[in-house]
Amino acid sequence: MYIKVLYLSFILLLSLPALSNEQIISISGNADKPPKIWLENQEPKGILVDILKYAEQKMPSYRYKVRLLPWKRAYQSSVNGLHGIVGISKTKERLPLFDYSIPLYFDEIILVVNKSNPFVFKDAKDLKGKRIGICRGCSFGKEYEEAKAYFTAVEDNDNAQRLRSLLKGRIDAAIISPGEHAFRIIIDRDSFLKQHQGQLVVLKKRLALDPNYLAFSKTLDNTAFIKAFNQVISTGYARGDIQEIIKRY
Repeated sequence: MYIKVLYLSFILLLSLPALSNEQIISISGNADKPPKIWLENQEPKGILVDILKYAEQKMPSYRYKVRLLPWKRAYQSSVNGLHGIVGISKTKERLPLFDYSIPLYFDEIILVVNKSNPFVFKDAKDLKGKRIGICRGCSFGKEYEEAKAYFTAVEDNDNAQRLRSLLKGRIDAAIISPGEHAFRIIIDRDSFLKQHQGQLVVLKKRLALDPNYLAFSKTLDNTAFIKAFNQVISTGYARGDIQEIIKRY
């Protein structure tokens, strides 16, 4: 009996270094951006979540803990160094705050208008004086920030609310991402929007194509992890693995 206990204790001791060397990487993101990323029955889902799972499988020294929140809350807590954030855009204001990965995904930013109040959109100047619906606290990179100088941003809490405001004439256009796929998902989930979808028109010209990143507050000093992560993502794109993940959606 003594020998058996001693043997089991020895096996347990051998396993402890492996457990202690596994580093937990806490990551947050937007809880309502299907198909890119969303929360369903308390489970993170979407393109970015699957890309993170892919990277985790290739990096046995790390384990990812993903928790999705309303964007403004996820962003502010990441600024405070509580976790990393996925699906973030790179802006001039954010560069001093975060260490960024290479791009994981390119987010197509589209404009939706009310059929009864259309307008021509060729460049940012065509948005001058218009009220544009946008998610609270969101930014979509350089192209968006340049266009923002021309319009009034009307913030809201979710995509469906934004499209309802558009139908009621409270805004002139709604920004939706990523692309028409996201627009269709929003419509299908909401009975009111389904009933009035004929009034909603996606403008042909997109507002921006926004690279999305994984980023960490500089206070966390996660540059070693980011370097290893970048190698996995770069190889995943070179092999076509990540493109296959995106195609599934």
